[in-house]
Amino acid sequence: MAQVLVSKLRAIGVISDRGMQVGKLHDILFDERNGKIQSLVVRPISKEALANIPRDSSGNALIPFSAVMSIRDFIVINERVLTIQQLRAQPGFGAGQTQA
Repeated sequence: MAQVLVSKLRAIGVISDRGMQVGKLHDILFDERNGKIQSLVVRPISKEALANIPRDSSGNALIPFSAVMSIRDFIVINERVLTIQQLRAQPGFGAGQTQA
């Protein structure tokens, strides 16, 4: 297994699986109970980039770790997973649906 220091990831570029430049990694959020990565804190390259993704108090986008496809020279995120996250975050998502 290859090992990478978190300090080497600081300011690494974040791109989508379709090649869109999204921003730069600013930080990583961990769950302190189990040590799992929850989200990447990404400084978007523009206000339009990651427009509907939840933000922290500094305006950085909180990208769920489940969207990460690869970490090499860039962090590659799956646009489809982000879209699903955006839909789930909208008020009224799932309203009117019945549970089976």
